[in-house]
Amino acid sequence: MDRTKAEVLRYLGRRRQTVPAELDAMVDSCMARMRETAAPRRVWRIFDLEGGADGLVPAGTGLVLPGRDIRRHLAGCQKVALLAVTLGVGADTLIRRCEHTDLTRALVLDACATQLIEEVCDEAERAVEADAEMKGAGRFSPGYGDLPLTLQPGFLAVLDAGRRIGLTCTESLILLPRKSVTALIGLGGPARPAAGRCVCCAARGACDFAKRGEACL
Repeated sequence: MDRTKAEVLRYLGRRRQTVPAELDAMVDSCMARMRETAAPRRVWRIFDLEGGADGLVPAGTGLVLPGRDIRRHLAGCQKVALLAVTLGVGADTLIRRCEHTDLTRALVLDACATQLIEEVCDEAERAVEADAEMKGAGRFSPGYGDLPLTLQPGFLAVLDAGRRIGLTCTESLILLPRKSVTALIGLGGPARPAAGRCVCCAARGACDFAKRGEACL
């Protein structure tokens, strides 16, 4: 089984279970359909990293990154990249339409979209490192640990994400399109494994992945 399918099945909670042939075929068809439908776009900017009384600051942005978790994640980094990635409205529309006709397929499509956005984020992270000519310290998103989601509007404004990739957020801080990610990437410091995010994740006490000894990303 290839890694992509294995990850989709993991999101569906079927990693260590026998997969029925019907579900196996559905994952293949849904991933193919999601790849056809999604229109991945990405945008990033790289800034010098400064310290401030209220938190770290990407120089010149006025955006303050408060909290101990992001300070720990970016410790030793010279620069920070602000990254936004989206699969576009087509992915959301495909899942939403399927919810009215075939809930199982909709769930599989959602898992496929989750896997695809992670692939796109990984590619974008490598592109950021190449642009900066520095190794990255891994992604860290608003909402992880004590880094608040209230950063989202300012984060998107710094990137001009609405105009550049069609990514906005609601008053309740939900990203639109839904299959989108914003993240900070420390540059020029020590690498931090993705699994380390669990330590500062606000959902760690109730996360099904953590209960199985796994990382969600």
